Order: sequence, then structure tokens, then C-alpha cells
Amino acid sequence: MYTAGAEVFFEPKKVAVVGASPRPDNLGRAILENLLTGFKGKVYVVNPGYTEVLGLKSYPSVQAVPDEVDLVVVATPARLAPRVVEDAGAKGAKGVVVFSGGFAETGTDEGRRLQEEVVEVAKRHGVRLLGPNCIGVYNYSNGLDTFFLPRSKMKRPPPGPIALVSQSGALLATLMDWASARNIGISKAINFGNKADVDEVDSLEYMAKAPDVKAMVVYLEGVTRGRALIDAIRLNVNEGKPVIVVKGGRSQATARATLSHTASIAGSYDVFKEAMREAGALLFEDLEAAFDAAKVLVSQPLPRGPRVGVITNSGGHGVIAADTVTAEGLEVPETPAAIASSLRQIFPDRVSLRNPIDLTGDARPEQYKLVAQALVKGGLVDSLLLISLVQPPTMDVDETLRTIELIRDDGEGVPLVVVTIGAEAGAKLARALEELGIPTFELPDRAARALASLLHFRRAKDIIKPRGPAPTVSKEAFARAKEIIQRALSQGRSKLLEDEALELLRAYGVKVADFCVARSEEEASACAEKVGPRLAMKVISPDISHKSDVGGVLVGVTPETAVSSYRAIINNVKSRAPGARIEGVLVQRLESGHEVMVGGLNDIAFGPVVTFGAGGLLVELLGDVAMRLSPLDQEEALEMIKATKVYRLLKGFRGEVPANIDAIADIVVKVGLLLNDHDEIKELDINPILANQDTATAVDARVMVTRGGGQAVVR
Repeated sequence: MYTAGAEVFFEPKKVAVVGASPRPDNLGRAILENLLTGFKGKVYVVNPGYTEVLGLKSYPSVQAVPDEVDLVVVATPARLAPRVVEDAGAKGAKGVVVFSGGFAETGTDEGRRLQEEVVEVAKRHGVRLLGPNCIGVYNYSNGLDTFFLPRSKMKRPPPGPIALVSQSGALLATLMDWASARNIGISKAINFGNKADVDEVDSLEYMAKAPDVKAMVVYLEGVTRGRALIDAIRLNVNEGKPVIVVKGGRSQATARATLSHTASIAGSYDVFKEAMREAGALLFEDLEAAFDAAKVLVSQPLPRGPRVGVITNSGGHGVIAADTVTAEGLEVPETPAAIASSLRQIFPDRVSLRNPIDLTGDARPEQYKLVAQALVKGGLVDSLLLISLVQPPTMDVDETLRTIELIRDDGEGVPLVVVTIGAEAGAKLARALEELGIPTFELPDRAARALASLLHFRRAKDIIKPRGPAPTVSKEAFARAKEIIQRALSQGRSKLLEDEALELLRAYGVKVADFCVARSEEEASACAEKVGPRLAMKVISPDISHKSDVGGVLVGVTPETAVSSYRAIINNVKSRAPGARIEGVLVQRLESGHEVMVGGLNDIAFGPVVTFGAGGLLVELLGDVAMRLSPLDQEEALEMIKATKVYRLLKGFRGEVPANIDAIADIVVKVGLLLNDHDEIKELDINPILANQDTATAVDARVMVTRGGGQAVVR
């Protein structure tokens, strides 16, 4: 049973390196050199082939080390890893890092078997396992550095408040080198590779408690413990620590690559995006933007609101900045007439004071201060974006630096970012500003996006709220639904019949259009009299996906035409799909109202997910779909509905009769509960639901089931 967390990898006192040798190309030697360079604890060498390595005595086994060992670093061929982990466990080590490749990431039976063996041995001894197929851990505070990359080839960055968490080892290594070249401070870094045990969840739980970490940049490919990941991110967000995520495997092609790369399966990116939103993470699609955001988030206060003041000496730069700010959901408010009039007494007519405020090419540093003070002291903006091009002779670099520092110091807690460009003067100003903790960027759009991340994080913190008790259904309803699902599975079916799907919804309190199943002409007549007066009739068959294509659907049926309609459907299907089994004909009352869709699935990583959008063919045509993780309550369901374009139509757009949105939300909640309670449900679609002023009624439903289920029930 694993009990320790990632702290066993970041905070060991005594480390043993297994497999280090004197050879210059030996990976274990590189690890040993890195540890000897700065690690504040004790280091031991284990290699039965040598008596000494780099001046240290080499022991034949971990158990032979005459001291306690907290962490064992395994730099041996993969085939030897199980034996070394056994040795480490017998010694009482708390953690083992396995660098070797050749495990599950190969996609071979032997690789998977070898990884399973390593995991079994570690678990039996209660040892936490990092890897395999990883480069390990970096911790500036105690000098721990298990990377097998020599410092002569991969520079380590200066200390700072950012931590890196990466599923890819090579990416982490190059990011460390890249950060070093840009003087970006990194406090901690971890790569978990195949994450046979320790993963991003363990890593983020540790970062939440680490005092030298203020923000994390996280690179992920596949996620297995989705709900635990959400909890770990929220743990950090509640501590005021932004979690900045970049997801690999967004497309089908890269999802295949991540499978071979890290032995993980990439789930739906749409689900991942929603999960990150609900967790409070900031999701980026490129690494540079992620680091830009991190740089601002660790150095600037959060803004009070969305209003941004843009002050520039280049009109083009100001326009790009304002466009980007607006695209990110922030505001560039026009300068009020009173403030503009006051400033006009100082500035000539050629200076635009509207916001962006363009001081033009002959601006002087002190003019930036005058405008910034007017905007901040007047309570007109919540953030400042300064574009200070120092190439003009009127913009002295040293004076510009002093002025921007004064703007920061006198800014009443208003966040500030600066754009300055240039190989010499601009670069000099940028370096000096960064040393003062003022984030600078070469391009206005990068600066604007980074500045926007402050407000995005503030809003993300507001999204996180304690969930109330999950909605429930009666034991009878649960049992009825389970009976329907199990009957289909026992018959070897992965899809419920149409009447079964509607009965499943009805069991959970979803209003469905009245229906009756007819298996003869006499029953068709009786059903029509019972359900009428306006009817639709649909063939019930486990072998037919598109009923209309085989003449299996008739609409506008009346009790008088029910028998002939039944006969026509049976004949059509027998003629056009001669091998299809016919279980009967669904006789259903026709309903009216706005068409919407409610659906859901069991995601491989995050479990039950509910979707809502426009119904009928529009759901595929418009892609107007909102998504939430289940379970959810009525308030969350209403927020979900309001996030779609179809919501305006449901409210009564241009004189249309409005729909009962509360009734739609009620179906969303119940579908979420159904998915949550029955993990055998793989996919569920109710399309259409017809919503009018009084109610919302499910008409057609498609339910796919699988034996054994996909996810544990989430509460």
C-alpha cells in the first residue's frame, strides 16, 4: 500500500545511484556528477563491477550500503530494474527513480510485463516509483538533481518561484535549458514518464505545500486519474498558486504518438478542456504563452477587474495590444471626457487620449507617468500595459527605466506589463525591468495575452466552489435502470433498443413522449388508440442504425392509419434490410417545441460527462455544445445551458415562444445522475428533446453500454 507522496523524491537525505560507472558516456555517471555538484545530502554509488566511482566507494548492492537510503536512482538496463527495485525495497528505501526505457512505452508484451513486474515489486515493499522512462527530479532548495544530462550541455536555470511538471523527459530538459537562457527562475521540476505509479496528481499535491513554488507549468499527454487531477489543481488554486497546463495529444495523430511515447491513452481534448476549466487551471496550446503567463502571474498582483489602460508611443503596437486584450475577454475603456480634457491641456492634438493612448513617436518618459497616474488615480483601469519603444532620441533608456519603476511603485496595486523591442537599447531596458520584477515582452500581443492571464486566474478562483450533496434517486429507480442495462448486456447487445432507452430515462424521472410497443397489427391499432391522436411509428431493431434509410419511420400517423402504417414499416424493413431482426414497432405521440439535445459519455480519464446543445441536425451542423462533468446540480445545469447559442432561442428570440429552461435543466441533472450511477453506460444521446413553455420531453434516445463499465461512480 503506497502512503508517501512525491516528497520522497524531492526531499531525500540520502541517495544511492545504481549503475554509475567511470565511463564518460555512462548515464549513471552524469547523474552522480550532478548530485555531487550541489546535493546537500549524502550520495552513495552501487555498482558490483567497480570498487570506486568518481572517488566514492562503490557497493555491490543497495542493501550493502552501510547507511539508511531514502531514494534509489536506477540507471541500469530495463531487464535489471525489477531486481534493483527489490533490493531497494529490502533496504527500506522510500522511493525509486527508474530512468530506463524499454517498458510499456514500447507497446510490446515484454515491455508491459516488465513494467508490471517493477510496479508489483515496488508495491509489495511500499516503495513509491517514479518512471520508468523518465529523467527524474530537480529541486534547487536542496541541490537534488537526478537528470542524466550534464550541466555542461544543459544549463540549470536560476532559482525562482515556478515549478515544472512534465510527462515528457526530453521536453522538460530542454525547457530547463530554455528557461536558463532567458533567466526564468525555476525552483522544482519533475518528469514521471510512463507514470506507472507517481504521476501529475502526486506532483501537484506536493507543489501545493512547497513554500518556494508560486506557480506551475504542467505538460501532460495522457491522464488516467482525472478526478484526482482536478482535486490536485484545485488544491493549488485555493492556495493562490496558478496551474498552467499545456496538453499534448490534442489531435488523433498526436494521440497515437503519445501512446507510443508514454504508454498513456489521450482522451477527448474537449473533455480535458472542460475538466481544466472546472479545476481552475489555465490551459494553453503553446509553451511560450504558458511561460509568458507564468512570468506575469508570479510577479504581479491580480487585477480588480477587466479594464486595461494601454499607453504607447507606437500606434500600431497599441492597436494590436488593444485587439488582443479584447479578444481575451478584457476591456479597453475609452478615457472619460473629464480626464481627457485635463490631459489635453498638457498634450498636443496629435496625441490620441482615447485608450489606447498614443503619445506618438516623440513621446518622453515623463509623459507615460502623467498618463498612468491619471488613469490609476482616477480609478479608470485595473491593469496597465505600457509600450515603450526606446529607439527615438526622446526616450532615454535610463530615464525610461526610472519612470516605469515609479509608475509601478505608485500604481496602487495595479498590475503592469511592458513591451519594449530592440537588439540593444530595447534589450538593455528589458533586462533592467526584469531585474526589478516588471515583466517585459517584445511583442504587444504576447504582453496582452500574458496580462489577461491575471484576470483569467482571478475568475478561475471564483469558479471553484464546494459542491453540495450529489442528487440521488430512489433505490427502486436505480434497480429498474440497472435491470434494463443488464438485460441488454446479458443478451450480448451494446446498444439499448429504442423502448429500453426511453424506459431507462423514465426510470430516472425524465419525461418521455408517451409510447407503446406494437408487435402485431392488432397491437398497433390498440397502441394508436391509447397514445394518439398524432403519432410517429419507428421500427425497433438491434441491427438498424438509420431507420429512415430503410423506410422504418413514418410520421403523421393517426389511429385510423396505424395498421396500414405498421404493415408498411414491416414490409419496408424486410425488403430493404432482409437480415435485420425486428423486435416490434414503437408507436409514439408527436410532441412540439424547440429542439435541443442532452447527451453524455463516460470519458476514459474524467468519468461521466454531460453535454447540452441545439437539437436535431443542428448539433452536428453548428457544434453548439456545452459540457460539464457529472454529477451537477440545477444551478450548474442552467449555467451550462446559458453557455450555448441556442439559449437565446430558448428565451424567446424575436418573438418566438420561450421554452421551459428549468425543465431542460432538470433533464440535464437527471442524465448526469444516470451516467454517474451506471458506469456501464458508455454513451447516451437524447435528440431531440422538445421543449415548450410548459415542459421538456425526450423523444428519441440512443444508449450504448459496455460490460464492466468505464469508470467508478463519482461522488
